[in-house]
Amino acid sequence: DDAIAKYTEASARLAEAEKNKQQADAVIKEIEASISKDQQDLKSAMETSMKVQLARTAEAAEKSMKEMNSGAGEQLEAYILEQAVARGVAELTLMPASKKAAYLDSVISQL
Repeated sequence: DDAIAKYTEASARLAEAEKNKQQADAVIKEIEASISKDQQDLKSAMETSMKVQLARTAEAAEKSMKEMNSGAGEQLEAYILEQAVARGVAELTLMPASKKAAYLDSVISQL
């Protein structure tokens, strides 16, 4: 009788231990699935964030380039105008008086 009781008790403990192991395995499986999902979500979020950041950087670079080109164009126009005026003044100062008078008459008539 005593051996049967011990066997029955051991069988019950074994069944309980196997049940507990199955529950632990299920919890581990859920945790691993959750970790895997979190890793995928994080990867997706990082890729999205990187794409957004790259788009912003490209947009800022393009805007900066346009501003630089616009500024360069304005500087070039200002330089050309400045040189034209300087050369015109130089030519007028070196021009003989008779040509100056004829040139001024021509300019005045065009106004």
